[in-house]
Amino acid sequence: MTVLVAALGLFYSIAGSVVLWRVRREWLLDRAIESLALQEPDRLRIAFMAVSALLYAAAGFALLLFSRWAVALLGAGLLVQGLYYAVNGRLAGRAARAASGQWGSAWNAAVMSAAAFAFAAYAHRLGLLV
Repeated sequence: MTVLVAALGLFYSIAGSVVLWRVRREWLLDRAIESLALQEPDRLRIAFMAVSALLYAAAGFALLLFSRWAVALLGAGLLVQGLYYAVNGRLAGRAARAASGQWGSAWNAAVMSAAAFAFAAYAHRLGLLV
């Protein structure tokens, strides 16, 4: 079980770092596109990506340290993810959601985040996360 906790922590710490790198790159590209095309970038998506990446990377590091804070950080990441999808879903409308394949991958990410949260809570209950 400790190997699974460490593997999950390694996965989330690497994934969070990669997403933070992507956020930085997109933020720089959005600033360039905004100045060239005079078009407003999707700042809500970039802010969501930054906040969720920070939460999930911190949760990954907490899992690597076998800290109980991993449960709270994974729960906060899941909450932020749910709020973003609720707000973005209302803004996009049903037709845009149905036409976009993004919502299928968003659902998969939400299920995986919920599973990681449940696993971390179970590990905490077993006494592995202190």
